[in-house]
Amino acid sequence: MKNPILRILISASLFSLMSGIVVAIIGLMSGWKTSTQFSDGFFWAGAILILIGFVSFQGYNQRSAGGPPIHLDPAERSTLWAADTFRGKNLLAFFGLSGLLQFGFAFLAGRLF
Repeated sequence: MKNPILRILISASLFSLMSGIVVAIIGLMSGWKTSTQFSDGFFWAGAILILIGFVSFQGYNQRSAGGPPIHLDPAERSTLWAADTFRGKNLLAFFGLSGLLQFGFAFLAGRLF
């Protein structure tokens, strides 16, 4: 898969499905009986995933004050900063899409069951 957008979509969908299964198992073990309880569980799982995405983006987005211990020319430093920002945006997209799919699971659990 050369297309990074397709790779992020597929991996986020699979991760969301796996995390949804984990939420359902936790709900069954906790004795959840109503669809509202499962809907709330999926909602909070989605909120946590989106929060993880924002935190990871902020972590990659910040620049260190001292810089690396080696001396780099401005072009190399700019390339490293761009690569870090790209990684942060990829993680934000991955966790954000997974969280939105969890919100979709929450909507479906609340409406269909």
